[in-house]
Formats: sequence, structure tokens, C-alpha cells
Amino acid sequence: MDNRQNDILANDKIGKLLFDLSMPAMVGMLVMALYNMVDTIFVGHGIGKEAIAGVSIVFPLQMIVFALAQLVGIGGSSIISRALGAGDLEKAKTIFGNVITLSFVMSILITVPCLIYIDKILILFGATSTIYQHSKDYLSVILIGTVFSLFSIVTNNLLRSEGRAKIAMTTMIASSLINIILDPIFIFVFKMGTKGAAIATVLAQAITLLWVISYYSSGK
Repeated sequence: MDNRQNDILANDKIGKLLFDLSMPAMVGMLVMALYNMVDTIFVGHGIGKEAIAGVSIVFPLQMIVFALAQLVGIGGSSIISRALGAGDLEKAKTIFGNVITLSFVMSILITVPCLIYIDKILILFGATSTIYQHSKDYLSVILIGTVFSLFSIVTNNLLRSEGRAKIAMTTMIASSLINIILDPIFIFVFKMGTKGAAIATVLAQAITLLWVISYYSSGK
């Protein structure tokens, strides 16, 4: 974290900091909430009501992944924030490495078992014979992209931990916009159905994650 950003966090008034850091986070999370809505809209117009039901069945599992990512991201960012505030940069770096490692391990632990038991999971969540294939097509791709979605959520929390709330907001907005652009391409142009909607979502998350990685690689 550069000295200017450190000075802002150390010296600005609490009220101003609260507004400056919370508003971008709120906007970013609101935009992220549009992910599933956008998929539902394009799936409904491009495929049909059965596909909407199939995609909706998967949402609870996506929320579980989101919650686990927040568990790691918020916990890690809290420790990093306190370490930076205390001037302990080495501890902040160590926690950052631990969070990234834990995120990778967690994504594997989620993806592999869920892919193995995908049929049972869909039945458990209420998939019927009319929507089953739509659900499976969507979930199989989403599970493969778990590593991208989980890392995206975690790194956004880490960005906010060092006061980079606007950068975190930008990445979330960019991800949603990319998803909006890719959805109609994969659904209407490539005729890939619910699988296309899932691919668009995963690609959007992967692209923005690469941008975040480039930010951290720059040494900032």
C-alpha cells in the first residue's frame, strides 16, 4: 500500500472514511446482485420458463459459495487491515498469502465433491425431470468456475482492507457489464442455452480476476 493511501486511512476523519469506503462497497455489491438477475432475463427470453426454473434451482448453491468466500475474505481483510494499521507489513503479506491459499483449497473442496454428486445435489435442491437438464448444464459450468467466483469475492474484500474500495467497486461493475455483454452472445448467437449463460458468468469473473491479479502483481 502506498504512503498516500496509508496517510488517508490514518489521518482522515472517521465519518468521511466510512462514507468513502462503504459507498463503493455498497454499489459494487448491488451490481454483483444483478448477476443472477441478468442470467435469468436472458435465459427466459432465449430459452424459456423451464430454463429459468433450472437456473433458479442452482442459486442457493451459489449463495453458499458466496457465503464461504465472504467468510474467508472478510476474516482475512479484517486481520490485514489491523496489521496495516499497526505498520506490520510482513504480517499483512503473510495473511494475504494464507487467504489466497485457503481460497484455492476451498474452491477445490467445493468443486470436486459437487461435480461427483451433482445429480444428487440437484435432486436435493428440488430439480424435476422438466428442468433437470437445464439445471445440470448450468451448475456443471458454474462449479468448474468456482475458483474464479470465490477468488473474485475474496480479493475484492482484500482490496477494501487496504482502502481500495473504489478499485473493488470497479472490478465488480466491470464483471457485471462483461456478463451482460457475453450472455446474449452465448445464448442467442452460439445457441448454447443455459450452459452458455453459465459460461458467460464464469468468463466475466475470470477476466476481472485477471485484472485484480495484475493490480497485485504491479506491487501497489
